[in-house]
Amino acid sequence: METWVEELPKEKFFPRVNTTECLVTISMLISNRIDTVEKCFESFRPLLEQIPSEFIAVDTVGDEKSDGSVDVARRYADKIVHFEWCDDFAAARNAGLKEARGKWLIYLDDDEWFDDAGPLIDFFSKPELYENYDRVSMMEHSYTSASQIEYNSSSFSRISVLTPGAKFVNPVHELLKGIVYRNEYNIKETFVHHVGYIGKLSNKKTERNRKIMDNELEKNPDNLHLWLQQIAGVGSNENEVLKLSEEAVLELRRLGLSDWSNQNWVEIFLYRMKSYTRLKMWDKLDENVDEFLKNVKNPFFRGIAAIFELSRNLNDLGIEKANDWIHIYFEAVKYYVNRDEKEISYFFSDDIDKANMYKLVIMYFNLCLKESDDSYSDIKKMIRDIPWNIFSRKRSGVLASSLKYIIDNEDAETLAFLYNSFITDGRIDEEFLQQLDRVDIGIESDTAQEKFDQLIESIDNVTSDSLWIKQHARKEVSEDELEQSLIDETTFAYPNEDLVRICIRNGISPQKYVEKVSFEDVEKSVSAIVAKEENHLDRIPLFASEIEKNWENSVQRNYLLAALRKRYIFQGTMPLNKALEESEKYCRNMIEYAKSIYLPELCDSASVLLPKEIRFAILFEKSLKLKKSGALKECLAYLQQSLDVFNETETLIRRIIQEIELDQRKQIKVDDEMVRLGNQVKSQILALISQGQNEVAAGLLKELKQITPEDPDLATLEKLCQS
Repeated sequence: METWVEELPKEKFFPRVNTTECLVTISMLISNRIDTVEKCFESFRPLLEQIPSEFIAVDTVGDEKSDGSVDVARRYADKIVHFEWCDDFAAARNAGLKEARGKWLIYLDDDEWFDDAGPLIDFFSKPELYENYDRVSMMEHSYTSASQIEYNSSSFSRISVLTPGAKFVNPVHELLKGIVYRNEYNIKETFVHHVGYIGKLSNKKTERNRKIMDNELEKNPDNLHLWLQQIAGVGSNENEVLKLSEEAVLELRRLGLSDWSNQNWVEIFLYRMKSYTRLKMWDKLDENVDEFLKNVKNPFFRGIAAIFELSRNLNDLGIEKANDWIHIYFEAVKYYVNRDEKEISYFFSDDIDKANMYKLVIMYFNLCLKESDDSYSDIKKMIRDIPWNIFSRKRSGVLASSLKYIIDNEDAETLAFLYNSFITDGRIDEEFLQQLDRVDIGIESDTAQEKFDQLIESIDNVTSDSLWIKQHARKEVSEDELEQSLIDETTFAYPNEDLVRICIRNGISPQKYVEKVSFEDVEKSVSAIVAKEENHLDRIPLFASEIEKNWENSVQRNYLLAALRKRYIFQGTMPLNKALEESEKYCRNMIEYAKSIYLPELCDSASVLLPKEIRFAILFEKSLKLKKSGALKECLAYLQQSLDVFNETETLIRRIIQEIELDQRKQIKVDDEMVRLGNQVKSQILALISQGQNEVAAGLLKELKQITPEDPDLATLEKLCQS
């Protein structure tokens, strides 16, 4: 194997710091990636400019076969190691490592680049960091499409301190060995881009790697790491995964290498179980999981076995077994979240997931409700065992469900337990109160509401203003009691929106609790108030009138009133006369709100610069006034404009238009009938006059004038009666 080193001039087209000393060696394998290679160099150029460092490029193709990448490398590198390719990535890495002078090594490929070298520069600028850590890690985004939108995330830990004896091993998926890592520094501010496995290139690389590993395994069938890499490299072909993993297990057992303390062996076994899971070979899975759990004590790996068992329909497992597996998974998640360089798996790290844990709990709740006569007893046990301290966005949904089950079953003890689980440093977590509020919003009957209030009231030792507010939302409270019970900073920002309800119910203006709240928070609280009123829509007009009575005119008040009345008039089931009555008030509230925050002249003209709903309210108010005055044609025109501006109001507007059109049809019918009746009466009058009965004819004419006063024939008939 011929390897030679090309020394390059130190002077570059970019400035360098003193290169006499070298803290960092950057080593990169160069192939034919002219499309990305310069982007890679440019990504770490700031590090070369600011940190005592060197760049060693390892040429794996030769000048003759190069697509120009090697020439580009010459502009950046201090050395180029020309390496004769021999299907051995470790050998190529070691050729570069041999030339390294740095105390630290960064090794990467020509299809990888840093998003931002700044955090690395910061690390290597501080001796208190680089002298006390052995490795730096960050995330790598391996893109799966040319658009570079979809990607898989994994840890990039190829920034390492160098010690004597360090070398790369394994011809593919090489590892840096001979270094004892004590402390790892994790950089979260940046990441590495990787485009090496996109499209056809991915297939080509996979096939290349497969051949290299096949050849190596023929020579060294005892190499557990290569067996693992070979299985992992198969991808989504589950039959092939099963074939290879079973072959590996049999061969390694034949060689006496089935060592449960060896992570490679554990992961190979996991791959076999994973293939049984994907292929729904449940009996085989159960058999292997039993053996696995007898020999493996690491909570992380046990959790992976548990998720395989939980991959089947929980109905098939039953409540008891599902509960057992979920608890094993709990321990795995806790271990993973609280790990401190503990033993975990690169290949199976996505299988242990906080969000997935909470998803499993919801599935378990549903199973209990379906299968058990006393479902709550099993649900209650699970609620008490959930590791609530582990945060995930999925946790909120589980919390809301748990609270609902607790409240439905009037379980004050478990409610208190859950409440205490969300207290940190003497303060209740806002998430608990928000999900409690979510349960409150979903209550539809007065009986259920009363039960909810009683249970919430049972929580003792209240140190939370928000909880106190919730406990007193529907109680009589004096203004003095309100002021004494709440700290000065308390506002009605969500989840304290019930503070408005307390005030209005007790004839107290809530304005002072509103003034310090951002309008964004006002919107959240108003949305929560409206959501609660949705279960009692018929009560909105009364609630709104009480607000107007007890709360002085303000932008916040008008916004709340408009939102409440909007929900009432747009829901489409209320009698139209009631909807129209509240519509006038809605328009007034919305326009008053608008004039508080926008120029009055904009509001007067319904300017297109205004938000759609405000423009709608202005136009809608005009249409309602025209309807009252009887100017129905103009009214219809404004109604159509209103609808064009804010089509969310279609149901209401269509109802009004239909009513107007019906009234118009009725009026036409009445007018036609009156014309017919008038003609009959006029014929009678003429007949009476011809008979000389002018006095009787005059009396009938007087009645006709009352019915059709505009009839032009009346004057002629009057003259005839007088002749």
